[in-house]
Amino acid sequence: MATVVDYECRVRILPQENQQPKHIIEESLHESSAMFPVKFFLAKVQLLIQSRERLVHSPGRSGPRLMNKKVAFFPVTDHSLLDHIQDFKEILTVMGIPANNQSDMLQEIESVARSMDSYDGVYMEVKMLEWNQQEIILPHVEEDQDTARAERESMEVEARPIPATKSSIDALERTVFDGLGSARDCTVCMEEIEAGSEAIRMPCWHVYHSGCIVQWLRTSHLCPLCPYHMPCEF
Repeated sequence: MATVVDYECRVRILPQENQQPKHIIEESLHESSAMFPVKFFLAKVQLLIQSRERLVHSPGRSGPRLMNKKVAFFPVTDHSLLDHIQDFKEILTVMGIPANNQSDMLQEIESVARSMDSYDGVYMEVKMLEWNQQEIILPHVEEDQDTARAERESMEVEARPIPATKSSIDALERTVFDGLGSARDCTVCMEEIEAGSEAIRMPCWHVYHSGCIVQWLRTSHLCPLCPYHMPCEF
């Protein structure tokens, strides 16, 4: 089984909804400094490809699964966030990003940091996506054409995601997200679920943007975060 791992990184500046508790600032800052939060997220996507003699069949794909999350606070004045690039590198290492994949991520962080006019009322979000592509090479055996074609079609059906039924999707609980829980990110799109916005709570209690999870379930009947499965038609 051959495995290929690749990474994507997106860096954004977003408005803060709440100020950090005063005691956090007092514990780690000099009087002239201000604390600037940076939130790191690492999610993993699994791709499974079956092939016979390098003829690739339809891939099976799992949704992004949050693997690691970290919040760091940096003392900043003017554009001194650029002085902490080495600290960013250490955080990426701790979160498991290989050294040869860090350069592009650090360049993206530095580019966004240079574009900032102010650190007031905002935070930096660093979202990293790990793509794991596994290719299974099936052994070659002599067989008649009808048997070979039937086996290929069977593999393609198995690899193809199975959608949830429309009635089960329509019956999902719609709610207004209050933003009070610890899970505030939609794992499907990797974006934050804003307080007051409409969301859908799955029977397993995982919450997603309404549009995101509906679109997901039209392709796969599995919850993106856990083994829970919705009703489906094989």
